[in-house]
Amino acid sequence: MATEKQLDRKLDAELRTNERFRHWFISKSKFKGASPQYVWSRADNPWCRVELPFPDPVTGEPLVRDGETDVLFVFTFPTEHNRRLALHIENKLASGKFTKYQPEAYSERAKHWLHNPNYGNYDDWDTVLLAPTSFYTRCKVEAEKFGCFVSHEDVAEFVPLFRSEIRGGPTQD
Repeated sequence: MATEKQLDRKLDAELRTNERFRHWFISKSKFKGASPQYVWSRADNPWCRVELPFPDPVTGEPLVRDGETDVLFVFTFPTEHNRRLALHIENKLASGKFTKYQPEAYSERAKHWLHNPNYGNYDDWDTVLLAPTSFYTRCKVEAEKFGCFVSHEDVAEFVPLFRSEIRGGPTQD
């Protein structure tokens, strides 16, 4: 059985090396185009602290959250003069849950890392929730805060390791 981190690493490897899968996966986001080319990625959970665009509802103070991106994938479409685009991918298992303000922090982290050479020096971004359909249905309000949703079931058509999660196999680590 695969763990969440193993799924992250496999997703990253497939996005880097499998052109057909890369094109399909990216087309689920706000980015569409022919022949997306791999530029840079990491699946080691890069993290940072970000301030959210709304105050703490109890104290009124700025709301700051630490968080990580499961897979950060940077690519380009050759027809767009090498403009770098990024996907900030959050991978959830069927049994998973969101931490407080996790979806909002994803967008803020993506904005914070814009044009940063330490994070692929990208020019535009989208956030992706990758999870089993059962997770999406159970957590729909928070899940809809991501730019797009890609199901484990659909990814399993390209990456068989994701089938074990559909059957409830992986454990979190």
